[in-house]
Amino acid sequence: MAEPLEFHKFSGAGNDFILGDNRQGIWNVAPLPRLARGLCRRGLSVGADGLILLETSSKAHLRLRLFNPDGSESPFCGNGARCAARYAFLKVAAGRSMSLETGAGVVSARVLPDGRVEVEVPLPREEPRPVTVSLRRGTVPALRVLAGVPHLVVFVKDLSAVPVASLGAALRSAPEAGPGGANVDFVSVEGGPPYRVRTFERGVEGETLACGTGAVAVAWVLWSRKVASGPVRLLPRSGKELEVAFSPGTSPYGRLTGEARPVYRGFISQESLEEALSCE
Repeated sequence: MAEPLEFHKFSGAGNDFILGDNRQGIWNVAPLPRLARGLCRRGLSVGADGLILLETSSKAHLRLRLFNPDGSESPFCGNGARCAARYAFLKVAAGRSMSLETGAGVVSARVLPDGRVEVEVPLPREEPRPVTVSLRRGTVPALRVLAGVPHLVVFVKDLSAVPVASLGAALRSAPEAGPGGANVDFVSVEGGPPYRVRTFERGVEGETLACGTGAVAVAWVLWSRKVASGPVRLLPRSGKELEVAFSPGTSPYGRLTGEARPVYRGFISQESLEEALSCE
């Protein structure tokens, strides 16, 4: 590698991502799943909830490649798409309004003057499906929702008392979550709006400070149950509010709005790259 790889770190309402410009293929120095696994390790490398690369597209202004920390490629990530849109705008790779090709289709995004970003998100095509998950500790009622990626939404009263790490891991891979498992969103309607949410994400295999598709899944459940109407305000663990707006029946997409903030710019040296690629 002639020069260190330049990257930017972004936070999307608490989800943090490594952003890179791969329109010239400079990130293809190694298999991207392996590279994502190495770079996303906290304490040993850059550390992040995912690696996102901008690439050229024949269908949109840009194509997004979204990789989880375990190396799996995700078709869509709401907060990741918002961060990618602001990254593209700051790099002058696109204007304030742009189209993005993702694994879930082409979506539009808009960078607002205050730095927040609004992005189209695929709406669930079906009503939330009630499931009862059987665990060693007992049964857990949940609602299964496909919001770009699958989610299990679980209502709780005391969100702070939920053992998200252990319970989320058990629910994430339960048969009722479907093939490949699902993200798990715990939501409390006490004192809302904004409604408080905590999410265990597959691929990350742990709790994240926010989840864009999780916000969509929870908003869809709250709307379908008539708990909320109009734009749904949600408060993830980060404390950075997200808003989901949609018009079911008129568009297959909703709008996810929230902060997408640049944190820092850095360079991955040859030595650090070699160390990252040694991760199995």
